[in-house]
Amino acid sequence: MEPEKVIIVFFKWLRENPNIFMPTAWQDLPKLDTEIAESADDELFPIAMTISKWCAHHGLGDTLRDCTRKEIEDAGEPTATTQQMLTNTTQVLRQDIEETYKKLQQLDAQKLDKDNDSK
Repeated sequence: MEPEKVIIVFFKWLRENPNIFMPTAWQDLPKLDTEIAESADDELFPIAMTISKWCAHHGLGDTLRDCTRKEIEDAGEPTATTQQMLTNTTQVLRQDIEETYKKLQQLDAQKLDKDNDSK
């Protein structure tokens, strides 16, 4: 798999489909954030490998692989957004992970509140 495609697909999940991490994978997003922090922006292959391993560990490996294949087939010219993602990879990815984690944490808390209210 091309590292750029893995990273872009993961960015799309964070921004457009964060529910893919539910019900439990989202709880490990801070660990992924820490692992990505150890990479430099120009180290796309190690970042993509970190994401791939994390996804595989959380049962998302096949989904990532399938989405990456589709992304390769549908790939056009890089957009300004994807180019920025790949230029400031660690910074943008870490920021998106943190924002998604907070959103999912709030959703999980709301779900627990609803579950408790219905009892």
